[in-house]
Amino acid sequence: MKKAVLLLLTGVCISLSSCGMTQQKIHTEQGRIGDDLSVTRQMAAKTIALSFYTEKELEELEQKADFPDVSETDWAYPYINGAVALGFLSGDEDGNFYPQKDLTLSQAQVLMDRLAPDFESRIALNDENQNMAVAYSLWVQLLEKALQERRGETDLSSYGISKQSQVLCKTEEDGGLFEKGKYEAAGLALRPYENTEITFLEKDGEILALLEVTDVTPTIENVYCNTKGKQCYMETGAGSIAYPYAGEAVSGICDITLENGIVTEVEQAADLGECTVKRVNGQEVYLAEQGLLQWADDFRVYDDTKEHTQNAKVSNLICGTDIARYYLKDGKVAGAVITKQPKIENIRVLLGGEEQPKVTLAAQNGFTLQSAEHKKVFGAGETAVLTPDLDWFSAGIVEVIPNDASTVEVRLADGRTHPYTGILELERRKNGISVVNTLPLETYLRGVVPHEMPVQFGKVALQAQAITARSYAYNQIWANSYCGYGAHLTDSVASQVYYGAETDELADAAVADTEGVYLTEDGEVVTTYFYSTSCGYGSDVKDVWSPDGTFSQQQASYLTGGVHGVSEKKPKTETEWLDFWQNWDIKGYDDSSPWYRWKVYFGAGQLSHITAETLQKEAKQNPNHITVLQPDGSWKAEVPQNLGKLKGISVVDRAEQGVIRVLQLEYENSSVQVKTEYCIRKVLSPNKADTADEIYLQRKDGTSLTETTTLPSAYFAVKEMKNDAGDLTGIALYGGGNGHGVGMSQYGAKGMAEMGKNAVEILQHYFPTCNVETKTQEMTQTP
Repeated sequence: MKKAVLLLLTGVCISLSSCGMTQQKIHTEQGRIGDDLSVTRQMAAKTIALSFYTEKELEELEQKADFPDVSETDWAYPYINGAVALGFLSGDEDGNFYPQKDLTLSQAQVLMDRLAPDFESRIALNDENQNMAVAYSLWVQLLEKALQERRGETDLSSYGISKQSQVLCKTEEDGGLFEKGKYEAAGLALRPYENTEITFLEKDGEILALLEVTDVTPTIENVYCNTKGKQCYMETGAGSIAYPYAGEAVSGICDITLENGIVTEVEQAADLGECTVKRVNGQEVYLAEQGLLQWADDFRVYDDTKEHTQNAKVSNLICGTDIARYYLKDGKVAGAVITKQPKIENIRVLLGGEEQPKVTLAAQNGFTLQSAEHKKVFGAGETAVLTPDLDWFSAGIVEVIPNDASTVEVRLADGRTHPYTGILELERRKNGISVVNTLPLETYLRGVVPHEMPVQFGKVALQAQAITARSYAYNQIWANSYCGYGAHLTDSVASQVYYGAETDELADAAVADTEGVYLTEDGEVVTTYFYSTSCGYGSDVKDVWSPDGTFSQQQASYLTGGVHGVSEKKPKTETEWLDFWQNWDIKGYDDSSPWYRWKVYFGAGQLSHITAETLQKEAKQNPNHITVLQPDGSWKAEVPQNLGKLKGISVVDRAEQGVIRVLQLEYENSSVQVKTEYCIRKVLSPNKADTADEIYLQRKDGTSLTETTTLPSAYFAVKEMKNDAGDLTGIALYGGGNGHGVGMSQYGAKGMAEMGKNAVEILQHYFPTCNVETKTQEMTQTP
């Protein structure tokens, strides 16, 4: 930013108010907000603190601000406390903060220096201007630039800050009701901007800064409206707004134009009625009755099944259901309104995990291929080979229906072949053919249970597995995570392993014995997880999956770690954990598993070579989970480069139940921290890659494995080997368990069953706050 620009935009305001920015006049003209307003110290504190913390983090932050003129009950206190904790703001020499005083140019330059030390542009200060007040608009520009310079970025997305342009429909005491929901706005006066479109910066539902009035007679597109009498009720997703309206009655998705708080024009989209959604993503939706349609640029989805209409996502349009009405405008879908709860009868499974370049079909009793324009019956033993270039796919989805309720053999591109019941849907996509199997939930489970748990584990363990798998699958229908493929889940370990009609008699009986039985909490089916083997302890979910790498997210009460049959005192120090995993005779529910204890040895040079590659790969795929030490002592998320030889490895943060949350690798040229159990397991891959010597992963049963791509678990301790000169020569990892450690251990379920426990007792051990109960499949969505 040019210095001259900084000075030209600087403004001075005389009158003070209790708001965060001093207001000089009602501002309803189109244009930038704040040229004629000054920014106060408390508002500067808000914009800084909210840039680095979420609202929840500010509420929980240790109190660092102690000023006589700032009460802990003031709206600005959490922000002032946050800015002080960050070291950006402090009090005056007399101990006061002076929250309502204007921020001066000299103070703004100090803040810029602290926010972005390497930022070369500076305010041209002199004796005449250094105590001048900073215009609100200028401060926002300075802050944006400083934050970008601080992280070398061109936007503020890494701070969780987004730029929004929305119509402010109604001001409220603590914020405003906008066209797409409510935003808090502590310290900001929003009333002058009612019924205009404004652009603002927001984070975590809080307006960080106002930028511009972009339209004083705005048209709100694709909004859900209904008229009653002379009122037009517009749904924001956080409440309904009534506007005066003198036109014809409308109901559905509309474009409405506002002028001085009155609806002057309404254009309603065409109602397509209730349609069955086959596939949906953010660009398009495939409706069984309409075919493939594009979404409009600013489409909206609403849920009208609750007491108050709420905003919804495309993933709420559950594939295979007709729960919503769709509205068409200019040939595109302008919006959808969910009007009813679905009946959960079938589950949709993506086969192969991705699009296939070729699909081969055959059936002992024959099958039928049909699309909107084609139909062909294949007899017993006949084969169909489908590739994306076939005209069959020109009319959309192709259905494969087995004759005489038999199975269809499906061979995917990788050569694996399995038989499937139900209906198969094939669709040409960008990268090939997607294959989705639609079938009843209970039938699906018969193809899951024997492939997720060895049938040798016995009836009771299989019953526990069936209930866990059913609860997981049910919630995956609601999560609709694979809706872009037209499925609810996939057939691999990414969801649950499913091999179609390849079933087992004992597993079938376990599914039948537990039909309709789920794990619930407060009457709602819970999302269950399971894994192969525990080391004797299980993990809290927050200690395992942390997208931002902070391990601060809230967790479900039933996904908490526990002790799984171990009677010894829980280790606390790294030495104690090493002793625990070096003792292969410790008893536990899982001690019959070969994965109950394991160890692996790396040469120092070998692990240096392996991690140089795996760190780069993981840093690109999971940027929040790999941080590199900077010259100033801070840690920055970036791709590690030119690390040199590995000099040491240590545990920085281990959860109470034993899983490693943060591991540190020391190299010649830098240090790297690896966060979350799965990333740690991938980085320390016991795969020799292109190094000379094999890496042997030794297990409790005496067997050894090579060429494994991940560590069995992140429950391990490190033992370094060094020579007389103190140089690292090798690293041994002693650990236990196989998998993430959240939820039910399958070997643990086997062990408990052998002790005489029944399926309910097993599940209540692993999901301690849950009930095991029978539910109908016509259940409402879990919040």
